[in-house]
Amino acid sequence: MKGNRFWIVCLSLIGLFSFKTSQAQNVEAISTLSTDSIAPGEQFGLELNLKVPSDFQVQWPTFSDTLIGTIEIVSQGTTETSQPDIQGNKIMRQQFLLTSFDTGWAYIPGISIKFAAQGDTNFYLAQSNPLMLRVQPVAIDTTVAFKPIKSTEGVPITFAEILPWIIGGLALIGLIFVLIWLIRKRKPIEQSTAVAQKPGLPPHTIAIEQLEELRLERLWQQGQLKSYYTRLSDIIRVYIEAQFPVNAVEMTTYEILSGLKHTGINENALRKLELSLELSDLVKFAKAQPTGMENDMSLNHLVDFVNESYAVAIVKDTLISEKETTV
Repeated sequence: MKGNRFWIVCLSLIGLFSFKTSQAQNVEAISTLSTDSIAPGEQFGLELNLKVPSDFQVQWPTFSDTLIGTIEIVSQGTTETSQPDIQGNKIMRQQFLLTSFDTGWAYIPGISIKFAAQGDTNFYLAQSNPLMLRVQPVAIDTTVAFKPIKSTEGVPITFAEILPWIIGGLALIGLIFVLIWLIRKRKPIEQSTAVAQKPGLPPHTIAIEQLEELRLERLWQQGQLKSYYTRLSDIIRVYIEAQFPVNAVEMTTYEILSGLKHTGINENALRKLELSLELSDLVKFAKAQPTGMENDMSLNHLVDFVNESYAVAIVKDTLISEKETTV
């Protein structure tokens, strides 16, 4: 009984092996070229086909940028698989676009493809047929005179090519218009900041009138904060230079205050001048944003400074006149 079981198992294994072997014999790999002769650098096609039972597992080969040493891969398509035919076989196909630059005969060996029955860990190899390719050198007719190099062929300009130039030109025109608009807008401000002395009036009278005019213009209320403080600074500098021996128009705030220390102006008036000029510098150069109260206070401080400093100048002029009369 045990002997019968042994022979049954042996016969089963032999049958299974014979079945797999017969299936493996149905596997066929074929490779074909679109041409067997090319010129150097000319492109040609290679097609790799594998016929295999539909339930078999296949490990398709992968390629880099070359098929062999002298055959370069330009592009390769995806692997296509057909539906099973009547015999239960499927066909797997992949196409390559190749080229070669070395003249002579090029040998393309068979390409190996692994396959195995479903669930089997032992893989077999199907190898395609080898191919030969001839890369023919370019024939040169030495009897014909050399021809000059052809000039470049003109290509019509497309809209896509000139579009960046159109956009750039429009942007440049827009930039020019913006610059012109800014210059025209700035001219009145620059002209208004120029402080002119009215002939026949004393400096303190001119300064007080200009400060009151500036108050009525309501520049800072309209958002023109920098223009407002620029005017404040210009008015008081012109007044100081006209009233005292101090070149205030060309001086910094620190230099102005240093120059006025020995003029007899009281500390309270100098402190008001200092606060207004320092706030003007912060607005003009540091883009400070003072409150409305600070804006009004800066102008009021300068009005007080003009009145108090003018009184000092009057007293000093009177003493000088009396001294000259006595002498």
